[in-house]
Amino acid sequence: MKKSCAIFDLDGTLISKSSEKVFLKHLISHGEMPISNLLAWTSNFFKVRSYTEAKSYKIHLRGLEERNLSELAQECFDKTLRDSIAPKISTLIHTHRDEGRTVIIMSGSLSFLVELFHEHLQTDIMVADQLEVEDGKFTGNRVGIRPYAENKAALARELATEHEFDLSTSYAYGNHHSDVHKLELFGNPVAVNPDRELRRIATERNWQIEL
Repeated sequence: MKKSCAIFDLDGTLISKSSEKVFLKHLISHGEMPISNLLAWTSNFFKVRSYTEAKSYKIHLRGLEERNLSELAQECFDKTLRDSIAPKISTLIHTHRDEGRTVIIMSGSLSFLVELFHEHLQTDIMVADQLEVEDGKFTGNRVGIRPYAENKAALARELATEHEFDLSTSYAYGNHHSDVHKLELFGNPVAVNPDRELRRIATERNWQIEL
């Protein structure tokens, strides 16, 4: 008999903020972000002229030490990010676990940030944006598939195959219209604090909406 799961997005769903933006502010305020890195990211942004595309490149992290960033991420989580976890969503996670579902965090945010939520909430599986490390430093390049838009749907299918999940009895939570590709795979899609386009789609398809 196949199992069921519950997949949660992070930014805008588990928390109302962007975990990467919060962490970037933390780095800048602590003098841990070289101006040259910020200028390189800004230059790339003007080149591609798309925030979504520019965000997918981690030029601003190039050359920074993995160990130091992990420690700073923990500090940022303890001071800011942990308290931004929505109590209602946290309760939902515990409910799904108690009802025997495998609980998954799937996020396009940085893996070392997502891992902190994964550990704190004691979720079963974590899928996040993996970055390349050489000689203990980030290169600014990605490893593997970025969990975003259609990629989230592809990754959800992979998980379903690997772990024998029945998606028709499973739950998926997301807040952005780019999450539709993932949400429509599930028997129980839930739009959490949805943007305008996702709200429209959720209303048309009679999906559950959580505010």
